[in-house]
Amino acid sequence: MVESRTAGAQRRAWLSAALLSVALLIPPLLVWLFLPRPAPVAPARRELTPAWVAPAQPEHAAPREVEAEPPPPAPPPPPPPRETTAASAVPVRGVVLDPEGRPVAGATVRCSEEPGLSASADAEGRFELPPEADGCTAIAALPPFGDAVPTRVTAAGDNALHLIAAGSIAGGVVDPSGRPVDAYLLAIESFVPTGSGAHASVNGRARKVSDPGGAFQIDDLAPGRYVLTASAAGRPPARSAPIDVEAGRTTRSVRIVLPQGATLRGRVVDAESRAPIVEAQVELDSATSSGANAISLVLTDANGDYELEGVPASGPFSVRVRHELYTTKIVPGLDARGAGSTRADVELRPLGDGGSREELSGIGAMLMLSPGGVTIADVIEGGPAARAGLAQGDVIVRIDGEPAADLPLADCIQRLRGPPGTRVTVGVERGGRALDVTMRRDVVVR
Repeated sequence: MVESRTAGAQRRAWLSAALLSVALLIPPLLVWLFLPRPAPVAPARRELTPAWVAPAQPEHAAPREVEAEPPPPAPPPPPPPRETTAASAVPVRGVVLDPEGRPVAGATVRCSEEPGLSASADAEGRFELPPEADGCTAIAALPPFGDAVPTRVTAAGDNALHLIAAGSIAGGVVDPSGRPVDAYLLAIESFVPTGSGAHASVNGRARKVSDPGGAFQIDDLAPGRYVLTASAAGRPPARSAPIDVEAGRTTRSVRIVLPQGATLRGRVVDAESRAPIVEAQVELDSATSSGANAISLVLTDANGDYELEGVPASGPFSVRVRHELYTTKIVPGLDARGAGSTRADVELRPLGDGGSREELSGIGAMLMLSPGGVTIADVIEGGPAARAGLAQGDVIVRIDGEPAADLPLADCIQRLRGPPGTRVTVGVERGGRALDVTMRRDVVVR
């Protein structure tokens, strides 16, 4: 009996313990059932990434320059910035100095590789080129000095461009017997600079010279090759031989011979009525491209007659005849052939409404002097040059087989003009190619 009561007590104790254990498990079970479950987090190593896809970079990835480095198969990255490029955010600055080392204003500074990159020196000789000029070879030009020695300039450097000293020409003007001509006009007919050719044209500097010995001196000349022209009353323009001028030196013993001119006579009449034209102007045309022409124009008298003294005694020349009521006419191909006089009668057409204002006989091309030589500036539509295919920019290298390299612009003009129907052969250079064209001169109106 006693054992029975003891066994019952043990069973009740175990049952109480079991119920207590179950009661303790109920709260965690309810939490597990009713609270949201977090998403399972898988280890990163188990997410397989294809070999050709780059893994995503976190926001705090390595610096941008590391990201910018291309992978091995790609082209190599650009080289690190050069010292000049690093400073290219700022302009290229410097100063232009004269031969004595003093700043000079007004000089033109440009890059020889890219002439469009240019600037002008200010009142203190300072210049400022754009950042793109960093590392270029710069040249400064300021007549009458010679061009500065080409110098490499940088944005980070202390850039100074030194102009070269000017030179001079000294000489005299005489007649064919060697006697001095004591009063005349003198000018620079043509100039080819030494160096870059920044200022290839300085002609037109006509000046009056009066000296018992016929002497002259021209100072402040940039180094290069010059041709001078002189003219006096009754003596047509005559030229010197080519003269080389060096920096800081005077080229001496230059001599220009002025021959006595011939006389051109004639009559100017109306082309329709044949009536004389009074007070028509007659003058030399294109005898020189400078201002050294001392032969004054003349007017026709009551009979339409004129007498022009001082025309060239030999070689082709032209005269311009004009009147306010008539079309201007240029009469080319005149030649006194060594005689004391020659004659040219001229007919002028009345000037109609909207009509042409000038007529001449030639090839119908306008010329200019450029660093490359005598160049065609334009061709007149329908003229011989246009019909033959000559074009703007062609450089004239021969006229009737004679080299044109040493011919002044005015001589080239006279040789291309001539009576209608006559032939002329012109050799030109175009883009490095030589081309010879034979044309018949014709009347060209414009």
